[in-house]
Amino acid sequence: MQLARLFVVLVVSLPAHALLIRADRDDAEYLELATRYTSVVALPGGGEATLIASNWLLTTAKLAKGLPVDARIVIAGKRYEVATTRVHPAWSGGSANDIGLVHLRGGTSIDDIEPLQLYRGDNEGGKAVVIVAHGSTGKIGSNERTTDRKARAAINTIDRIGARVFDMQVKPAADASDLQGALTPGELGAPAIVETTQGLFVVGVANAIDGEWESYARVSAYASWIEAAMVDTAKREVEQLLDPDRR
Repeated sequence: MQLARLFVVLVVSLPAHALLIRADRDDAEYLELATRYTSVVALPGGGEATLIASNWLLTTAKLAKGLPVDARIVIAGKRYEVATTRVHPAWSGGSANDIGLVHLRGGTSIDDIEPLQLYRGDNEGGKAVVIVAHGSTGKIGSNERTTDRKARAAINTIDRIGARVFDMQVKPAADASDLQGALTPGELGAPAIVETTQGLFVVGVANAIDGEWESYARVSAYASWIEAAMVDTAKREVEQLLDPDRR
């Protein structure tokens, strides 16, 4: 269990923005893996979000609420302004129902980046997923630090399932994936991604870290709200175009 304990120590001691990686793996492997998941973007001020439609990002409620209108987010090298944000109506400031949306003004072109699909299955338990985040990084058992804020991706396994959340545990070397990694608090909002024959799906949104455990909002539990919020916003935009004085 020494490896797991070292992970926990580094989660506490590293700067706020840091994807922890295995000491026996080259950082280049984590960087290369992340190039496959360009739909994951860094939010200004910290935190992560995932493009799920041409002009919508999925993240935590706390991060969405903290983004001011007209804040600029870089996606595929281009800057986009925040038009509005939505948070789950049952969110009360904690980790429960901590899921939100960011609506971008104008949106991105599908030629630039492919949005991820929303996962709707109820079989997440035991699945291997990819987590993606930006920031400085550190290796287990080393004081080495890198502060390039590049995207890195790691592979973990879902261990516990609840009605609206699932959890992943940092594992000792014998039980870990070859590219195991761990988030730190500055990278909440990061997605857990699963690949199926139908493509890439976002299955969870990281919203809490407790020692060697990471908690994620289950996208399958919130898919209906996510879609309804996007449709409602689109409807309001059309109404305002037809009647600018409408409130």
